[in-house]
Amino acid sequence: MRGKVNKPRKKPLVVDGHGKRRTAGALIPSSSSPPLAFSDLEVPVRPLLSREEEHRSGTSIQNSLARIARLLPRHPRGYRRFLARMNAVAQGGGLMFSWLSLRERMAEDLKKATRALERSEKLAAENPKKAWRAFESGVKVLDTYPLAPENLYQWAREVVQGSFPEGPLAEGGVGRLEPSVKVHRILRRLVGTLERGRDELVMPNFRLVLKEVFRYHPTGMRRSDLFQEGVLGLQKAVFRYDPGRRTRFSTYATYWIRQSIRKSLIDKSRLIRVPQAVQEDLRRDQCKLKPQDADRVRRLMSETMLFSAAETDAGRERNSFVVEDRRHPELGEQLHTSTVPRVVFRALDGLDAREREVLLRRFGLAGERPQTLEEIGSRMDLSRERIRQIERDALRRMKRVPRLKEVYEDLAVAASGNSPSSN
Repeated sequence: MRGKVNKPRKKPLVVDGHGKRRTAGALIPSSSSPPLAFSDLEVPVRPLLSREEEHRSGTSIQNSLARIARLLPRHPRGYRRFLARMNAVAQGGGLMFSWLSLRERMAEDLKKATRALERSEKLAAENPKKAWRAFESGVKVLDTYPLAPENLYQWAREVVQGSFPEGPLAEGGVGRLEPSVKVHRILRRLVGTLERGRDELVMPNFRLVLKEVFRYHPTGMRRSDLFQEGVLGLQKAVFRYDPGRRTRFSTYATYWIRQSIRKSLIDKSRLIRVPQAVQEDLRRDQCKLKPQDADRVRRLMSETMLFSAAETDAGRERNSFVVEDRRHPELGEQLHTSTVPRVVFRALDGLDAREREVLLRRFGLAGERPQTLEEIGSRMDLSRERIRQIERDALRRMKRVPRLKEVYEDLAVAASGNSPSSN
């Protein structure tokens, strides 16, 4: 009788900072070795999900969030979490965006909910049914205060991780009632389901974050910090993803990843923070700021220093101030007004006459207004569909022009408020 042969287990694949696949465990440092550079960062990889798997995970997450929203105010600890936040807002604390329309009535609702909790606590030992009805009257008030998906998950996680014994006599007051124990048990199960669905969507899409991080050449932040910011954007996409729209999760998550990375570059890379809304306003043709104020902000952005904990991700921990290159104070405007038009027209020269004419008329590059496919077709005696095919082929050829690709990568960097570092 032959003995069984134990086959060696394959090591899981990981992706390093350059997107190359390696086996896990090959780059794990010992306790005495220096920290790894970001280029050697190991990111766990799971196979990409199919459309049906993404839809299933997204549906599970949305269903769990909907049930958590109904149960969280009915948990005694969740109920008190609402009261604590409402009390903080009444005393001048930060108001959540989802509660903006409820600000005027919040003080009165806080009193009603507090009285309902106090009454239910007094009745809990004598008459559990009356106590729960009194508790439900306060829950009806709290049900009108919605939470963002991220806050909903965070509050539910805090509630279920607290010490809450299972027995009906384990906790005094409302917590000893049987409905409270049942709510806690269901809420804990829903949080576990939500976390499993989140991991199923997040883990296969770490490569999306790496792809977006390496589009930037940050001057005031490490790429490893940008990776962490991108992961936060990815998790926000998980909680807001609507599978009913039949959109692939990677398409939806890319927006949130880019937004999180760009916002972190604007908010955290400079020693003097210029709000994102102000920077976006400066890039518009009709700026809302006064001319002198706009000039002052532009001068501030061009002359300010960037604070960096380390110039690279290689682990050289030292605080340094990095002065931006003042020879190019308006990189974004220079790209838009001179570099981009010059490179685009050079790329157009590489097309044949018919393709060049279609693009010039289609996008108004010859100084005229952009024309429709029908207008171009009637002028060139071609069908609308043929004009569309010519446009598609011409744009595909232009995408292969290396210089044009580099310029638009620089535009993406300039839009985020950072100048590309010279390599």
